Amino acid sequence: MDLYNLPNVTEPPQPMASSLSIPSILLVTTLMVALISLVYWCVQDYRLYMSLGPGGPPYNIWGWILTSFLVRPFTLAADDTTWTGDYPDFGCHKEIEALPERAGERPVVLGIAPQRQFTQSPGPEMNKRVSSLFATAEQNNSKLLQQRLSAFERHHVALFVHQILLLSNPESLPETAIRSGGEIGHLHGETSLHLYFSPADAKVIIDKGWAERHRCARTQPWWFGWRKYLWSIGDTFLLVYAPRDEAEYDILKTLIRASARFMTGREDIAEP
Repeated sequence: MDLYNLPNVTEPPQPMASSLSIPSILLVTTLMVALISLVYWCVQDYRLYMSLGPGGPPYNIWGWILTSFLVRPFTLAADDTTWTGDYPDFGCHKEIEALPERAGERPVVLGIAPQRQFTQSPGPEMNKRVSSLFATAEQNNSKLLQQRLSAFERHHVALFVHQILLLSNPESLPETAIRSGGEIGHLHGETSLHLYFSPADAKVIIDKGWAERHRCARTQPWWFGWRKYLWSIGDTFLLVYAPRDEAEYDILKTLIRASARFMTGREDIAEP
C-alpha cells in the first residue's frame, strides 16, 4: 500500500503569511506614538493654562481649547515677543529714549491669554502700590482717564480713556484706542501689566528690556490679508515687567504716562 496516498488523510497545514506587512506595522507604531505624544502635550499644556490663573478666556477646559487651538495659530511664537523689526526707529518720547537698560535677565513669561510673568515677581505690597498708580493717574487726569474693570481680563483693574472723550471726540484718538474700547492697560496679580504704547515707544521699551509683546500683538501675515487687531488686540500691546525696587517703580510711572499719552492722543497727561 502506498503510504502517501492513504484515503481520508488530510494535507499538513501550510504556514500562513502574516496579515501585517512591515510598512503597516511601522505606520501603526508611528500613529500610536503620535497619539501618545499629543495626549501628553495636551495634558501639560492644560496644566500650564490653569496655572496662569483667571484671565480673559474662560478658566476651564473650554478656555484652554479656545486659546490653544483657535487663538495660538495666529499669535507670535514665544521666541518672537521681543522682536521689534516692525516698529519705527524714530519718534519716541524723549522720556522713553532716556530710559536706562533694565538690569539683569528678562523674567520668564508664559501663556498666550492670559499671559503672566513667572519669575522676578515682587511681593503683594508692590502690587498695591502699582494699583494705586492707576488711581492717581485717574485723579490727576480726571477729564481724560478713568479706572474700571478690564474688558480684556475681566478680573483686574484697568485704566481707560475717559468715556466722554471716547464718544465725543473719537477722531482725535488713535485707532488702537477705538479698537480696544478705550482700555489703556491693566494690572495682573503678580504685578506685571499690559499696556499700549506708540510703535516708536514700544520699540525702545522692548529693546531696553522693560517689556515684551503680547503674543497677539502682531500684524497677520500676507496669507491672512495683513490683518490687524485680531481678537481686538493691537500690535503694540506689551507686557511690562513688574517693578522690583523703587527705581523701577519710578520708571513704571513714566511708562504709564507714555501709554496714556498715546491712547488719548494728548501730550498734557500728568504723571501718576
